[in-house]
Amino acid sequence: MPDRSPPEDAAVTEIPEHLLRRSKERRAALSGEGATEEASATATEQARATVTETPGAAAPVRATAPPAAQPGGAAPPGRPPAPEAPAAPEPRFRPTRVKTPVWAASLLVLLPLWGIVYLGAFGSRAKVAVNSPVTAGGAIYNSAGCAGCHGAAGQGGVGPQLANGAVLKQWPQVQDHINWVKTGGATHIGETIGGVVVTAANAMPGFGSTLTNAQVADVVCYERVNFGGAAADSSNCPATA
Repeated sequence: MPDRSPPEDAAVTEIPEHLLRRSKERRAALSGEGATEEASATATEQARATVTETPGAAAPVRATAPPAAQPGGAAPPGRPPAPEAPAAPEPRFRPTRVKTPVWAASLLVLLPLWGIVYLGAFGSRAKVAVNSPVTAGGAIYNSAGCAGCHGAAGQGGVGPQLANGAVLKQWPQVQDHINWVKTGGATHIGETIGGVVVTAANAMPGFGSTLTNAQVADVVCYERVNFGGAAADSSNCPATA
């Protein structure tokens, strides 16, 4: 019987790839296994075929870094500048007002009035007192020696008493009083004046030669007003007329 085994050097017949693939698909469809892997492999082969068959395909785009910022904070070309943030408003301070206390305002209002009252009450009165015949006569009464005989308070001594109204009783008329001071007591020796008998030893010297008429009138005014309590008017102080 003849030997039918193939010779050792015979060529092995290759099965086309599409037949193998169909056989795998058929087995996969029948068994329900490997469908997912087969579909994935098919999709991969189709994608390769598309890339191979499409000539001049665009190369993948390479990502580029954003343009560098321009010096000075300027926006890069081709891009609008970013809006600047609004500046913070400057704080507004109200002017400081110093409130004047009520008592201080009242004091400022009353101060001029007080000045007027003060000048009216003391200013003119002090001026009159300095220049009054009573003041001038008081200075003459102490400096001319009148106080040495009649006493500093007019209480009397070598000369007659002048205080407690005695001077007005002795000389009711101002002119008689003036004549007495001018001529002295030489013309009245033997008379009683102010409770004192005028003698040659105690007679008052006349001051008509040492004092002016105005000075005599001032000292008479002082004696009548200060010791007699008379008014400082023309009836007692002729120098004021």
